[in-house]
Amino acid sequence: MAIEVIILSDNHGKVKVMDQIREAYPNADAYLHCGDNELRNSDMEPYHAVTGNNDYFYTYPEQLVVNVKGHRFFITHSHTLRYGKRIEDLVMLAKKNQCEFACYGHTHIFDDQIVDGIHIINPGSLYYNRDGSQPSFARLTIDDEGNTTVEKLYAEDLQ
Repeated sequence: MAIEVIILSDNHGKVKVMDQIREAYPNADAYLHCGDNELRNSDMEPYHAVTGNNDYFYTYPEQLVVNVKGHRFFITHSHTLRYGKRIEDLVMLAKKNQCEFACYGHTHIFDDQIVDGIHIINPGSLYYNRDGSQPSFARLTIDDEGNTTVEKLYAEDLQ
């Protein structure tokens, strides 16, 4: 049976779009949030969330490792990683934590690449993408053979 993981970041307090995502993908195996949600912890259920540089008022971990049906995800906002070495640091941290995926936010730019065997994913921002594209999130699917597909999905399509 295929595995579905929904990945978001940088919604900066926008709750409605998060509710729309859960309604659109009610059977996802996991919901991951890569920081800058600016919401109370109770508003983040069922998301596994990390803290971002704008999460001033509520406490979330700096990093998380989440196991989704045997697949390990390293999650961070990435604002504390070295500038210009973010991807290198993500690969190192994912490997250190025995993860095959590294999910991050902060840049407000969608990213989907495999580096040194680690699948790196940034879902973009649900608030404002700095590359000029519409607010976005990601849907990761892992099929029965272990093949992965990452889709960039747009918040405007949920309405």
